[in-house]
Amino acid sequence: MDVDLVVEGDAIAFARALGAETGSKAVAHERFGTAVLEFAEGTHMDLASSRKETYGSSGALPSVAPAGLQEDLARRDFTVNAMAIRLTPGRPELIDPFGGVRDLRGKTIRMLHANSPHDDPTRSFRAARYANRLGFSVGPKTRTWIREAIQAHALDAVSGDRLRREIRLLFSEQNRARAAGLLARLGLDRAVDPALTSSLHLRRALARAEKIARRHPRKTSWFLYFLVWAGDASERAAARISARLALTGEDLSRMLRWPSVRAELSLDRSTRSERLSPDEVAAAAALSPPPAARRLRASLRSRGTSLSIRGRDLLEAGVPAGPRVGRALEATFEALREGRISRKQELEFAVRAAMGEGP
Repeated sequence: MDVDLVVEGDAIAFARALGAETGSKAVAHERFGTAVLEFAEGTHMDLASSRKETYGSSGALPSVAPAGLQEDLARRDFTVNAMAIRLTPGRPELIDPFGGVRDLRGKTIRMLHANSPHDDPTRSFRAARYANRLGFSVGPKTRTWIREAIQAHALDAVSGDRLRREIRLLFSEQNRARAAGLLARLGLDRAVDPALTSSLHLRRALARAEKIARRHPRKTSWFLYFLVWAGDASERAAARISARLALTGEDLSRMLRWPSVRAELSLDRSTRSERLSPDEVAAAAALSPPPAARRLRASLRSRGTSLSIRGRDLLEAGVPAGPRVGRALEATFEALREGRISRKQELEFAVRAAMGEGP
C-alpha cells in the first residue's frame, strides 16, 4: 500500500511528532520538505509539505514554494491524481477541484491544463502508461495538448535518461501492444525517433513477444519489447535511437547490433542464437516468419541444456579420433538448441555429421 500524506505546513515537524507518538522512525529530506515514517511492521508513509511549482522552461526541474492544498493539487499530472481526503474529526472530506471522480467513472486520463505536457513532457508517456494499465482512454483535449507539445519540440528538452526511464516503465507492464498503439495515436513514437512506428504488424509482434516471454519466465526483460518496437530500424536509426535514449553497456551493444542480428536470425543465417541474449532471440522470433520463429523459440527453450552424449560415445560408434569429433558435437549441440533434433537423435546426428553425411 502506498500512503501519501500532504501537510499544510511543516511536514517534517509533523512527521517527527507523529513518529514520536507512534514509536516509528522519521527520515527527513530537508531540501524537499518531505519525510518518510518507517513503522515497526515494515510499512511506511510518505509526508510532504503542500507546495506549488513553477517551470522556467519546458522539461526543466520546477521551482518549489510553500502553498495551500488547492495549489498543491493543481501541480499534479492528471485529474485522477489530483484528489485528496481531508483527515478531520468525523466524516473525512473529499477534495476534488478538477473532476477526478468524474474521470475515474468515465475511465479517462485527463491533464489539468494545456501547459502540463510543456511543463513536464514525460507526462505524455505517463498518460499512455496509465491509460494502458487501467484500460482507460486519454481525453480528447489531453491528446490535443500532447500533440501541440510535440509540435513545439517540448520533448527535445527531456534528457535521454528520463525518456528511457518512461519507455522502460511502459514496456515493463502488461499489454505492450496496446501501449504501443497509444503511443502511436499520441504521436509519441515518432517524436522519440522517426524509425519508431507502431504499425499493426509491430503491435501483433509485441503481442507474440508477450506470449514468448510468458513461456520463458525470468529469461527476458523490458528490452525485448523495445527491440520489437524498433522493428526494422536501420543501423543509422539504431545509432540515433541509442544516442537519444543515452543507452549504455549491454543495452547499447544490443541496440547497435540489432539490425544485423534481426536480419540474420530471421533469415536463418550464420549468427548463432546461443551467443545472443534471450531478449534478442525472443524479439527476432516475434518478428520472424513461422519457420525461423519456431527455430528461435526452440533455441530459447533449450537455454541452459547440454548434450547427453560425449566424445567417447562417437568413438564407440566407430568415428575415428580427431578434430571431426569436436566439430560433430558442436554441430549436434547447435541442432539441439535450435530444435532440429530431439535428445534421442543426438548420437545418430553426431555420427552422421562426423562422417560427413550431413543431417
